[in-house]
Amino acid sequence: MFSNTNVVAINTNTSPPTKAVPYPSGIGVAGLNGQVVTKVTVTLQGFSHTFPSDVDIMLVGPRGQEAVLMANAGGQDRYNVTNLTLTFDDGATNSLPLFTSLVSGAFKPTNGYLDPYFGYSSLPFNFPPPAPAGNSNSASRLSVFKNTDPGGTWNLFVVSDVSGDSGMISNGWSLNLSVAVPLQIIQSRTNVVISWPASATNGHLQLSPTLFSPNTWTNVTTTPASYAGRFNVTNPILGGNTFYRLVTN
Repeated sequence: MFSNTNVVAINTNTSPPTKAVPYPSGIGVAGLNGQVVTKVTVTLQGFSHTFPSDVDIMLVGPRGQEAVLMANAGGQDRYNVTNLTLTFDDGATNSLPLFTSLVSGAFKPTNGYLDPYFGYSSLPFNFPPPAPAGNSNSASRLSVFKNTDPGGTWNLFVVSDVSGDSGMISNGWSLNLSVAVPLQIIQSRTNVVISWPASATNGHLQLSPTLFSPNTWTNVTTTPASYAGRFNVTNPILGGNTFYRLVTN
């Protein structure tokens, strides 16, 4: 897990949309060389606001992918909230409530602007620069980061789209990344060639005839050859099924 515990202040002291301070709030990710994202969750720690449906939040990854975590949610009336912990997870059971007060918990990313009840589906709302240019009312899915390189700065853009209210994320936010090393497997005559990025140095290759028993995995003893930025292992094709995985040392 990677975290930025600094406060994010959401004060509407200028014409909306008003940028939070800082804007964006960043988290640097390092030490995951050669790996790709398999799942992302985001947690806001200490979210308070006097009119939370005014708050719009977007996550932008190091490669430029973006996901709206929260927009136009939390009640279309003055539902003041204090010190909530909000986790955004594609696998959560529920989306954020659009018409009732927010509560702490895990929720699917929720872009209320896209709800047909409001007729906002064609309303362009853009986070101000330096957020990526273009309409940010895309579907809210953290899966947009899947299979991307996690290394670099992840940015959280927070704005208030209506004046007159204020709030904060008092304890900042955290980014939980599940990652894996991508294996490539190709057939070369009677052999199979398994390769992975050479930057992923902290692992060893294993094989198994089945995925149904954790006790059948054995280490591949062939020394990997380095070529074109990848480690390569060539094994003969065996009878039946053979599964491969890379395991952290």
